[in-house]
Amino acid sequence: MKRTATIYIVGVEPEGIDPLRAPLSGLLEKARLVIGGRRHIDPLREGMDPKTEFLPITSNIPEIVERLKHFVATEDSGKNALVLATGDPLYYGIGTPISRSLPPDTLVFMPATTLVQRAFALLREPWDKVRVGSFHSKNEKPEIVPGRWAFYTGGSMGPSEVCSLILNKKFGISTMALLEEIGMEGERVRHFARITSASELPTDIKPLNMVVLTIEGAGNHGS
Repeated sequence: MKRTATIYIVGVEPEGIDPLRAPLSGLLEKARLVIGGRRHIDPLREGMDPKTEFLPITSNIPEIVERLKHFVATEDSGKNALVLATGDPLYYGIGTPISRSLPPDTLVFMPATTLVQRAFALLREPWDKVRVGSFHSKNEKPEIVPGRWAFYTGGSMGPSEVCSLILNKKFGISTMALLEEIGMEGERVRHFARITSASELPTDIKPLNMVVLTIEGAGNHGS
């Protein structure tokens, strides 16, 4: 029976990849397909086998899943694919559509710290009772209820989208922290008191960001 290739889905810390340290140091040599954000895969191109295929992650998740299916179906054991993603790929990440579409025995997951963990470490605040939502998907938005929340956003306009959704549902936002480029050179944390309109947010928000905020129930917030 033909033994199939393995797909390694590896979490990367926000600071970026280190190809000289485990687990990447032991995986890159056998990788024939490398998938990831450009900031993850571009530093690897020079030191890899010229035959290695690189596929950037953009908004092309269905294409990536189909490419991985083809890889598993055509490559033999000993040939590996490598998918790189920030944090834990199975926590609001690309690992979810991959795990739903490919045979489990072809997948190996190696998570890193999630951005939610990193965010609350910066805020010096426990997060065991925090709700988490994501605005990465254009089709599904989280069901908003009062409480402490962390949101993965969809770019520079993501925080405005989060606030608009909450306020349009007649909930209030009593506090908000905007965390940008966590773990990177441009890391920045900004705090805001009560938000009554998305227009109150700054216009210089960096694309890599997430927000942590407290949502109040309807009728519990002032003007």
